[in-house]
Amino acid sequence: MLQETTIPATPSSAIGPRFRPYASPNHHVTKGRYITSNDPRGYIPVYEYPLNGQWIMMDIDDGYILWTGIWKALGNAKADIVKMIDSQPDLASMIRRVRGGYLKIQGTWMPYEVALRLSRRVAWPIRDDLVPLFG
Repeated sequence: MLQETTIPATPSSAIGPRFRPYASPNHHVTKGRYITSNDPRGYIPVYEYPLNGQWIMMDIDDGYILWTGIWKALGNAKADIVKMIDSQPDLASMIRRVRGGYLKIQGTWMPYEVALRLSRRVAWPIRDDLVPLFG
């Protein structure tokens, strides 16, 4: 028998964040909240963990991923990320660039799905270290 499921009439904030890190025995993911004038919220709430001297971050509210952290954890130069994004104009409208403010959150942020696709193409060497983000 098919049962009908109902969604409780509670505000979305009561349900919890849509994006959550996956469990990983090798990574200690913490929550952070960084003040910035680049975001209409006035801050960016993140899940974060260190990797190869860089911070891997996910925006708790909208799932944006700090691509700069992944890119640098791979050992790539900052200039390379600009070339990569400039070579794909369709990305330009989807990315957020955070400049100024707290150093950890500065860089290029992109939607979860875009970061996942790019990671599958270029982040093979650190794939096991991206489990908290992408499963």
